[in-house]
Amino acid sequence: MQGSMTGFDTAVAEAPAPDGVLATVAGPIRPDLLRDETLSEIFAATVASRADHPAMVFGDRTLSYSDVEEASASIARGLIRLGIGPGDVVGLWMERGADLLLGQIAITRTGAAWLPFDADAPPDRVAVCLADCDAKALLTSEAMSARAPTGTAILTAAQLADPADTRPVPARRPGLTPAHAAYMIYTSGSTGVPKGIVVTQANICHFLRSANSVYGIRAEDVVFQGASVAFDLSMEEIWIPLMVGATLFVATPAMIGDVERLPDLLTEAGVTVIDTVPTLLAMLTRDVPGLRLVLLGGEALPAPLLARWAAPGRRLFNTAGPTEATVVATVAELNAGDA
Repeated sequence: MQGSMTGFDTAVAEAPAPDGVLATVAGPIRPDLLRDETLSEIFAATVASRADHPAMVFGDRTLSYSDVEEASASIARGLIRLGIGPGDVVGLWMERGADLLLGQIAITRTGAAWLPFDADAPPDRVAVCLADCDAKALLTSEAMSARAPTGTAILTAAQLADPADTRPVPARRPGLTPAHAAYMIYTSGSTGVPKGIVVTQANICHFLRSANSVYGIRAEDVVFQGASVAFDLSMEEIWIPLMVGATLFVATPAMIGDVERLPDLLTEAGVTVIDTVPTLLAMLTRDVPGLRLVLLGGEALPAPLLARWAAPGRRLFNTAGPTEATVVATVAELNAGDA
């Protein structure tokens, strides 16, 4: 999203927009955003500084950062006992909820890459993707384990837990480097055959820092988590808040399905940041007064929708980018009246 770009000798490059106005097409060059770090180190730093702060809320369940550290460490230790580590891939197939995010954090703490699937993904597709990347295991829930495809070790958090194992999980597993894969996303591809996209630790950590140098998500924010983990938009929705120590308000399936009530639920929860696509934003029938930041992506933003959601004190961005470019490649801040 930001950084040195081949062919650009200056920090900012400009090109004519359709209306003749110059549009910035390259962000500032920021070497300070490229660091020798991994997702697990970013998470560990937040736990150290925000241990008692709520990390995620799901239904009537609230987990502090120390709670998340403890629960994810239990899963990570189980995976490590099985020999899973840097260079390996672990599938992640669960229902929406806090346990899904705990599983994602646990996998990255082992140094392995996670491969996420929608909860309603057909088992046959899950099997094809797991086989294609030679995944070492599939982390799933008790309820979904009965539908899990054969051919890969099927694991649940309960199976992996061992109260006798209290070894600390290091912030970075031995042997893990920023060049290792952090996660994989499978897209259908133009042929309809699933195509695996590998995103490295270096790429995603750089993205988180560069994106938030633009967005400005803060530790006191409450961020709505509504995207599927199989959609890479979820990376900025989940991991930027985890990086800054904010709180994730994790939508239940019932919330996602009740668009009429969703604005009131967001208001009651004190949500200050929402990250979604324009189509879904258009379905919300009422404003959410507490929103100070609206992140949109993947589609053009119609002027009437922009006008409806623009408000004093609220920042609104529209973004786009292929999975191969690590979540977002372009971003523009928009105000009421902009095209």
